[in-house]
Amino acid sequence: MKKLLILVCTLAIGTAAFAAQAKAPASAHLSGTIEKYDAATKTLTVKHDGKDTTFEINDKSQVMNGKSKADPSALSASTGHNVKIEYMMSGTTRVAEKIEVAATHPAPPKTTTTKKK
Repeated sequence: MKKLLILVCTLAIGTAAFAAQAKAPASAHLSGTIEKYDAATKTLTVKHDGKDTTFEINDKSQVMNGKSKADPSALSASTGHNVKIEYMMSGTTRVAEKIEVAATHPAPPKTTTTKKK
């Protein structure tokens, strides 16, 4: 009976310790301006609070341009646009999970006024 109780306690402690390690890492968020996207290395550089921050883009990264899904290659044309990034840390590398590029709105047309004589 005593051995059974020790075994049950050991299993309970081991299961709790394993569950604590198995938790998914928390994601983080960052907003800034796209500085550049390098398609060869799949890295996105974002300026935030005056500093450049680099993110790795992978096959699981979701890119949104406004409300539309986009290909990561579209990030090259988005230099200077505002962006929100949800990412995870993998060691010392920031891996982008979701990239939301702010939709650009066309500038309103300029109106000209003519003077009456």
